[in-house]
Amino acid sequence: MSKLLIKGGRVIDPSSKRDGIIDILIEDGIIQEIGPSTDHSDAEVIDATGKLVIPGAIDLHVHLRDFDQGHKETIESGTKAALNGGVTAVFAMPNTKPALDNLESIQEYMKIIDEKSAIDTYIVPAITKGLKGKELASLDEYESLDIGFITDDGFDVNDETLLKKAYEKAQKMGLIVMTHPEMDTIGEDGVMNEGVVSKKLDVPGQPNAKEYKAVERGIRLAKETRAHAHLTHISTKESVELVREAKKTMDSVTCDATPHHFMLTDELVLEKEGMAKVNPPLRTEEDRLAIIEGLKDGTIDALVTDHAPHGKEEKETNITDAAFGFTGLEILIPTAITELHFNQGIDLMRVIELLTINPAKLADLESGRVEMGAPANFSIIDLNTEKIVDAQQFESKGKNTPFDGMPLKGWPVVTIYKGVAHNCR
Repeated sequence: MSKLLIKGGRVIDPSSKRDGIIDILIEDGIIQEIGPSTDHSDAEVIDATGKLVIPGAIDLHVHLRDFDQGHKETIESGTKAALNGGVTAVFAMPNTKPALDNLESIQEYMKIIDEKSAIDTYIVPAITKGLKGKELASLDEYESLDIGFITDDGFDVNDETLLKKAYEKAQKMGLIVMTHPEMDTIGEDGVMNEGVVSKKLDVPGQPNAKEYKAVERGIRLAKETRAHAHLTHISTKESVELVREAKKTMDSVTCDATPHHFMLTDELVLEKEGMAKVNPPLRTEEDRLAIIEGLKDGTIDALVTDHAPHGKEEKETNITDAAFGFTGLEILIPTAITELHFNQGIDLMRVIELLTINPAKLADLESGRVEMGAPANFSIIDLNTEKIVDAQQFESKGKNTPFDGMPLKGWPVVTIYKGVAHNCR
């Protein structure tokens, strides 16, 4: 019987509201004892004195590539990146090649997960065939699988009649519709936020309405169908306000946001060009502050990375030609702690809630909490160490991040997954 004792760390667990110096005994990957001064001479000991101990982070939105895009990322490299960043569960988007839109491709992907994944990895399959928004995927096939969400992420389903059918089907199946809110007919050629910077660069932009009009639609369809709408990576002040108002009368609307949307603005495009290209795009300072306020007041339910690895040549180019997307799994925790806690003064309990128990509840997972019998997944964090982001040191194949060279505080030093400790770089 393998035993591991985490000793002397400051445990913060939003699920139980614990915040104190607490020892945790793990046996065979399960939490067995929680309390002060636990003494087990036969256990391997991790001295967490002066460190923060939290449940392993859960990322509801990542792109693990693989299949025909293994040069960008594989399930193996992507989940090793997650482990290096204190993330112990991820949800993989369906825009692989081939797409995760049928039982055959999903089962093939699950086989790779079973063989290669370093952490808990779940699939979020497609709403429509090929993510083309023309015909519903065979959603009935998903019933035999461990599926909680469906999405066409990377795109929205712009045929409202078809999207409503998806919501109706999801409601009957108990699935959450994770929508990438984006109206095709608005700013369809936009490569960045529409505003002062896009005009300066003379490139087409995406106005805020491209997103918030789709958020309006998602909220309306959730109300009409009684389905659960989860609006992913919201980025505009209008979207935050729409969700805030919806939550006053509905409990079937949730949303998430990314570190790049609460830390960066479109001004960065002037400096980093294609490396600062993402969809939804980096917005203005006003939008950034609105996202922070939404994270602070409970409007936004979870933090996600939208981890999107690309090859070097796809990102180190101009804003028009570059691919959309950033890597982020290895810096999720330090970006959240640096900006939200140290810079914005948000309580650590709330920041950790956004990373752990909130996504766990949305996904109906047993993890994300510190309690007897729960999976022993933890991130041990050094709040006092500041490091410069060095993308070349990432476990991920994708080195594409505009955070490269930026100082961050609050880095994971050890990740524990199912009771086994892994040192972080």
